Amino acid sequence: MRGNFSGNAHLKHLTAVKHAVLMTVLSVTTPALLWASESTDFERGPVLQVEMKGSRLNVYGEQLLSTPDDRVFFGAEEADYLFEPRLLDANESRIQLMLPFRPISGRYKLKIGKTQTEAAVDLVLVVDDSRIDIDDQTKGTADAVLTVMDCQEDKVDCVSEMDDDSSAFCGMSADFDPYQGSQAITVSNTQELHLDDYYTIEARVFLRDYVRGGIIVDKYSGFGRGREYRLSVGKDGLLRAWFSVDGTLANSKGLYSDYPVPKKRWVHVASTNEEGLMRLFIDGQLAAEKQYRARPAQLGYQNIAIGGNNCCRGYYEVLNGLVDEVRISNETRYRTSFEPPTQEFESDARTLLLMHFSDAGKNDGLVGGDAQLSSFNTVRSCAAS
Repeated sequence: MRGNFSGNAHLKHLTAVKHAVLMTVLSVTTPALLWASESTDFERGPVLQVEMKGSRLNVYGEQLLSTPDDRVFFGAEEADYLFEPRLLDANESRIQLMLPFRPISGRYKLKIGKTQTEAAVDLVLVVDDSRIDIDDQTKGTADAVLTVMDCQEDKVDCVSEMDDDSSAFCGMSADFDPYQGSQAITVSNTQELHLDDYYTIEARVFLRDYVRGGIIVDKYSGFGRGREYRLSVGKDGLLRAWFSVDGTLANSKGLYSDYPVPKKRWVHVASTNEEGLMRLFIDGQLAAEKQYRARPAQLGYQNIAIGGNNCCRGYYEVLNGLVDEVRISNETRYRTSFEPPTQEFESDARTLLLMHFSDAGKNDGLVGGDAQLSSFNTVRSCAAS
């Protein structure tokens, strides 16, 4: 998620510091965990921290993937060409890579950019059993020469505020553009994904702009019938949730948030129902609540749609932005304000639908099948937002 998390505040603080200490974790051929604890002063580039654990590489920094076309390249310094490691996860402060091999002692190039010759980040990592250097003789983004210590001997000096990166998680997300036509993602075999007296619908969203409709999750067949429930953000930016009692618009129960959903950053949104008491949450804060003596209709006409409607032609209800971590549960998960989630959701006995989008359209919930993408749909890295 590119959300309003504590990790972002730490990075903003680092940005204001002209001279900083770069800390790097490396697990190399020896079993000891090595941590860069001291450094010479330097003018810091975009990379704040590098971590290697076997063949997994974490790079921490600021806006590392600055455009959707940016790619990551890695390989031995003397190699004729560099590999493009598999991108496991990405957000504004971290990229996580699976390398094609486990590095041994030697010098390695790390580049980030549209091409290897147009790299915005161009580093050389020098690895041996006791040191990791980020070579300061390469392009201007190179940071410093670091010494490392054995964390197993003195763990106190290895503690860092950057140590816990769970506050900034983001893998892949579903991208929607209302100006490209009606393009909801449909989740197959979810006609029977009905809700009752207790439920939670939640997701992470990154809104580029507000539009009419702005559907996040929808179960509506259209043509005046088949309405069950919806979570959306309207043209005024207000979070809206409704459910229909009998499948019609005339007998639907709705709720609007007291203030708009923020734009141009990742935000967790949720709607809940508890025996007719509807609530809305924006980034963990209670944004509205209202009591109804009603329960949702259970009609089974249509599959779940994400990012728009799948009942009707037209672009006006397609969300303008990205959606990630869609979860529908048959329990009321939130009743009062709470800390927004900082990790990907895990499926449990109450999880009916769960879409990470990391594995294209896989549904990890208990009801329905996988997502069916059309030619309009895009699933891409959250960090590109």
